[in-house]
Amino acid sequence: MMKKWSLQTTIPKKADKDLTVFPELTRKLLYYRGIKTESEAQIFLEPNYADENHDPFLLPDMDKAVRRIHQAIDENQKIMIFGDYDADGVPGTAVLSLFFREIGFKNFDVYIPDRHLESYGLSCIQVEKFAQDKVNLLITIDCGITAVEEVKLATKLGLDVIITDHHLPQAKVPKALAIVNPKIKGSKYPFADLCGAGVIFKVVQALIRRGNPKIKLGFEKWLLDLVAISTVADMMPLVGENRALVKFGLIVLNKTRRLGLLELLRVLKIKYGEANEGDIGFMIGPRINSASRMTHGLEAYKLLTTSDASEARTIALGLEKNNQARKKIVEEIMMAVDSRLADEKDLPPVIVIGDPDWGLGVLGLACSKITDKYDRPSFVWAKNDDGLVKGSCRSNGSVNLVELMESAGGQKFFTDMGGHVHAGGFSLDAKKIKDLEKKLLQAYDKVSKAEVVVEEVIDGEMSLDQVTWETYGEVNRLAPFGIGNPKPVFLFRDVEIDKVRTFGNGGIHINLSFKIGGLSINAIGFFTCPPSAEDDEFDERLGHNFSDVALASGRRIDLLASLEKSTFGRAPELRLRIVDIRSVV
Repeated sequence: MMKKWSLQTTIPKKADKDLTVFPELTRKLLYYRGIKTESEAQIFLEPNYADENHDPFLLPDMDKAVRRIHQAIDENQKIMIFGDYDADGVPGTAVLSLFFREIGFKNFDVYIPDRHLESYGLSCIQVEKFAQDKVNLLITIDCGITAVEEVKLATKLGLDVIITDHHLPQAKVPKALAIVNPKIKGSKYPFADLCGAGVIFKVVQALIRRGNPKIKLGFEKWLLDLVAISTVADMMPLVGENRALVKFGLIVLNKTRRLGLLELLRVLKIKYGEANEGDIGFMIGPRINSASRMTHGLEAYKLLTTSDASEARTIALGLEKNNQARKKIVEEIMMAVDSRLADEKDLPPVIVIGDPDWGLGVLGLACSKITDKYDRPSFVWAKNDDGLVKGSCRSNGSVNLVELMESAGGQKFFTDMGGHVHAGGFSLDAKKIKDLEKKLLQAYDKVSKAEVVVEEVIDGEMSLDQVTWETYGEVNRLAPFGIGNPKPVFLFRDVEIDKVRTFGNGGIHINLSFKIGGLSINAIGFFTCPPSAEDDEFDERLGHNFSDVALASGRRIDLLASLEKSTFGRAPELRLRIVDIRSVV
């Protein structure tokens, strides 16, 4: 893997003039994000909720969906909300159920599949059960766009199905009563990148617009905290409508009265009123996901919808316990992987590894760590309670995983397979596991390959004396940051390390300090810096290594970092977040 630092070019004079009402740094950051005029900049920096919130009835089949849901409400028909088990589907499920509660509709149930025992999305077994339970209307959240046979069975059994999803449809789509998905062919909706919770939020908007005298004016805005969590956790691009939904969703999150979220914020030591998109991505989202990974997604759903303070506290503590257990299991898997691969003289181009007893819910996380550490595609497997081998795969970018699995036998070899270029999943009969590595290695020799170049895009050079609250405020005007709007990264050339310390479990995080005048500026790197020595003790003389760069007091480095505000201590701290480091030659 090659690493490349790319410094952004000077912005053109025309763009600089068109953005002249903004400070120089803001002009550059806006231009680098494709914003070239003052009017575009005003919309980006100060999105208007009403202007960016598109008409929900532009979504495909929205009118059909609204009429059918209103019919079910008016006739007190039984509705089943079927949500995916991740940090998009679970909050999305909460969005619709909270709407039903608000209008006093009680004849609904929620079904979230068991990640360990059931397949992704709808199954015919579930549909048959819903029919036996006299369900009249089935509404999917964040899934269903590929459920062709399941919807066909539901229709045969007398269930109407409304699919709300945001995933790409395949060549054949289900013949549901309504499919509300901005990615459906022929969609006239102006923004295609809503998350699953975003789609069902638009359904709720449409339901309210068609009128319900029991609903409070503006009620749906108080659901935006859930939409923001889903949008960030599902790594959707934070541009266009998503940017507005997340920006206002963070305002709602920081005023939330949801007992479960309040307790989770307390457990995570996120100060009330200070949560940001980073807290969602690195703290809140993983805890919601930990429910399905370790126990059941319903626990996270209950957290988001409970009105019982004691239950909220119990669930929040349970999710944190789940997350810690998840980390421990991943660490144990990594130790086992490292031990097995230590005996390999030459690592194969694809790592295929597994154990029947490894937790199914953490395979994707372990797979990502293996790929990052060993810089090659990896396939990691375990067995479910039925003895079926299930696994996750990740690519470092050198090969297309779907192409690789197709070349290894596709559906003739795998019981199920799918995913994207960089991430996927698979299942196969346990008898075939002995052939998995051989087939994948043979396939690797056949498929096309690409050179992997990790590019760090630099928004500009900065000196340490420019790290001020004023600069931070200017940069943070572009928040929330994420896919499509990356956090600005700056180059600090030839800076001398004053002090180095490690913290965390065994010294897994690094803190570099730099002197500027009489002040000290800290730069933090999480999960980035293994010790130089074999043990986990930090040695002031030897220092630590960051991408093979030795770190110790007095060493001079080029530092890539972003600016961030830490509220962990008693007083807010302005610090740097390490992106990359190079030695000064």
